[in-house]
Amino acid sequence: MRIFVTIFLLLLFTSSAVYAHGECCLSRSLVEATTSNVTTASNFGVSLQYEYTNMKTIRDGTNSISHNTVLDDVAAKWPVMSMEDKSFAIPTRMIMQKYTVLGTYSATERLQFLATVPYVINDMYMRQLRRSAMGMDMTMDMQMDTVEGLGDMTLMGLYKLYMDNPDVPTKKLTFGIGLKPPTGKNDEETASGTLVHAMMQPGTGSWDPLFLVNYMHTFSPVVFQTNLLYHVTTEGDEGYEFGDKVSLDLIARYPLTNYVSPGIELNGLYAGQDTDHDGKYSRPDESLLDNPDNTGIISLAVSPSVQVKIPKTGGSVNLKFQKPIYQNVRGTQQVTDWSAMASVVWAF
Repeated sequence: MRIFVTIFLLLLFTSSAVYAHGECCLSRSLVEATTSNVTTASNFGVSLQYEYTNMKTIRDGTNSISHNTVLDDVAAKWPVMSMEDKSFAIPTRMIMQKYTVLGTYSATERLQFLATVPYVINDMYMRQLRRSAMGMDMTMDMQMDTVEGLGDMTLMGLYKLYMDNPDVPTKKLTFGIGLKPPTGKNDEETASGTLVHAMMQPGTGSWDPLFLVNYMHTFSPVVFQTNLLYHVTTEGDEGYEFGDKVSLDLIARYPLTNYVSPGIELNGLYAGQDTDHDGKYSRPDESLLDNPDNTGIISLAVSPSVQVKIPKTGGSVNLKFQKPIYQNVRGTQQVTDWSAMASVVWAF
């Protein structure tokens, strides 16, 4: 029942001309695949993608609050003097980069297989508040070690349930079912031997089913698409389970010339609350990030884009910029300020 309510809410938001932002990079990669010509390849398609996500703002619900306000609220709850030192850390900025190789193979006119292999680079800057046993406060800014490595790959089968014209369809309905195996590490540790924050790990350690519905309708010359992705999350091998995710994307693209097509996207995301079954990642008294109570979001964003076809090559270059316009988080969280994507596509 919860998932149907979630889908209804996302449809309601987007029908009101507001747009949901996908905090999860997986949905952005799959949207890029369905809107570029990589999935129209008659035999093989290849896409090289780069994503850059900048996170700085901290929200409590829908309200933006300063980093120092978060630390002041924590300090107000501490005793002036105690038997031991206390500390609490918050992120001041996170930069997430991802390089993805995406490939497609058309087995038949209607059946296609898709695979993605990502490489992630995550950087984080922190501000720590320390109070000595004598009641002396000190704040310190620091940069954490970069976490990078192979991420979790995606395998998916796409089947065209309906096409009004097999050669040049103006209406097309596609259903996809896939799997995200745990190919990325999820046990990276800090210099002190504690696990790196779960969201900064290259992988999740879980086997997650994926379900995708894509509908394309051409009202010449404008092409409209709708993507609905349901990401079912499971418990990882370190006991951490990310919340289920539902993303909804509404896309319109207008061919300005034979080679240049600007577009606009409305992207929506619902992410449920995480669960740390074994408590390995949870340090709620020491870190804002290491607290599953501070997970879960509904976000809305807008993404202008442009596609430039490369003459006589079957290739194209795609650029996209995504800006959230609404974010409602559970607890207190650092959220995405903006993200950008660039990709090069070849269809054979």
